[in-house]
Amino acid sequence: MVDDISNKTIVVLVILTVVISILGTLTVLSETSNIKAVGQPSAMSKSSSSSGRVSLTIKEPDVPVRSAGYVTLEVR
Repeated sequence: MVDDISNKTIVVLVILTVVISILGTLTVLSETSNIKAVGQPSAMSKSSSSSGRVSLTIKEPDVPVRSAGYVTLEVR
């Protein structure tokens, strides 16, 4: 018959899962707290079309950052 996984192994795996989840949550919260919005939100107009101007400036951080990301912008 197939050997069962011991209770100690299950407890270790559950504790490890909880610790990794907490660390992931703290990492996401700390990274999202660094996001800053610039400018004022524009009021919605009643016209069917609009135009605007977008400026993007990428600055080098003061301290090296060890993270990666992926950004997608879709305009319709």
